[in-house]
Amino acid sequence: MLHWSLGRNGLALGLNPSARLLWAETFWATASAVLIFFGFRSGTPWPAVAAAAVSLWAWVRSRKHYRQIADIPTVKLSAAPQGYIEVSGTGSSHADYPVISPLTGLPCLWYEFTVWQVDGNRSRVINSGISTLPFSLIDGSGHALVVPESAQVITRHSKTWRDGDEKYQERVLLKNETLYVLGDHVSALRDAGGSHIDRQRNALLTEWKQDQDTLKKRFDADRDGHINAEEWEAARRAAETEALLGKASAAPDEQFIRRPSGGRPFLISNYSAQQLAARFRRWSWLHLGIFFAALFSGAN
Repeated sequence: MLHWSLGRNGLALGLNPSARLLWAETFWATASAVLIFFGFRSGTPWPAVAAAAVSLWAWVRSRKHYRQIADIPTVKLSAAPQGYIEVSGTGSSHADYPVISPLTGLPCLWYEFTVWQVDGNRSRVINSGISTLPFSLIDGSGHALVVPESAQVITRHSKTWRDGDEKYQERVLLKNETLYVLGDHVSALRDAGGSHIDRQRNALLTEWKQDQDTLKKRFDADRDGHINAEEWEAARRAAETEALLGKASAAPDEQFIRRPSGGRPFLISNYSAQQLAARFRRWSWLHLGIFFAALFSGAN
């Protein structure tokens, strides 16, 4: 049986089972409620104390996500500063990085899939995968390459079906839909540590290794006929420099949005900033309510 889950409003966002970030909130709220229940059944305060601690932590977490989305203004890519930004635009596939979902063959911007082997009431994951290839984001003032590796993706497009004793789930971001992105904005010249430059550097190193004579001529400093670790590091730095210079000469204004440092959220969604902020605000109030309920339970 084939089932599509396409949320279209704030309520659907709160219940959409396809997003890990949404399920995390449900998990912590359920865990707190279960602890409160055991506290009532056992007559001891410790489960309620644990529930209060869990719900307080979940409240802080949800509140942090809410404030980060609500407090950061949406900017245009043409005027975006380097660093942590919030931007909204139309997602488009990049000619150099075509993305096709493995299960359905659907051309898309991003996918995540899971395959389970089902045996009665038990199931186990036998295959899974997630796309990390970049795609373009266009907002009318400019464009940027979004590198979704390690992103928390919240999408309204989730597809689940069964085929015999196997169960499939696929989540996608589709082409030409409006996307919200919260992440680290860098230009090509400052992306020395980024995955795009890493790929260019590695491609150069692979090319150089195929021509050992030239490689040794350039980097065998002690002329012993071998490339040692120190000489290979020099080659790696040279390849990275050439990748950066080549990138700058080809497209000096190219921009990237990627995972930020410092543990800050990296979010990509086809829901708006307003919908996401409202969702985290609702969950923060729910966690706070469970916290006070746990305190009341423990005191009685």
